[in-house]
Amino acid sequence: MLLINPDLNCLKLKFHVNSKHLVLFCKKNNKMRLNKHKKSLLMNDVTKESKDTSEKIFNEKEKTFFEGPPSKSELIIPFISILTVIGIIPFISTLFRQFWVSYKITNRRISVKSGFQGNNKVEIVYRDIKKVSYITRFGGITADLVILLKDNARLEIRSLPDWEKNIEYIKSNCPDTVDWN
Repeated sequence: MLLINPDLNCLKLKFHVNSKHLVLFCKKNNKMRLNKHKKSLLMNDVTKESKDTSEKIFNEKEKTFFEGPPSKSELIIPFISILTVIGIIPFISTLFRQFWVSYKITNRRISVKSGFQGNNKVEIVYRDIKKVSYITRFGGITADLVILLKDNARLEIRSLPDWEKNIEYIKSNCPDTVDWN
């Protein structure tokens, strides 16, 4: 079985045994050769379709639009709650979040590093996004984003600073089929 994606110029190989023949597909310089029992077939210009925007984005150098921790405004309420003994725990957890979570928004993907020393890393590409919902917090200073992917996985971005600029940038890179809240 042979799978070709002409948009991204990709080729997946699978070996197939038919009675006594081995079929092997290989690709070099936009040419594909089919070798079967000492006979070969040459196919030129496998990728005759025009290049679309996803391929242009793929060929562009990755540019970082935003990189940084969550907004520092999420420390306000836990800091005030230190006056009670119980408030120390939420303050410490939000303080650790400032050091352990980092967001990165580029022209190709959105990535979130979290965990102790950034051991957990989640990256999503814009073409996998199905729906984006967001809500503002602290009177519009920050926003929380929930990104639903096509496989129904969710990515939460909490306390995104400069949320208006970041959301506009994400909108400009997402496909038109993405549902926005």
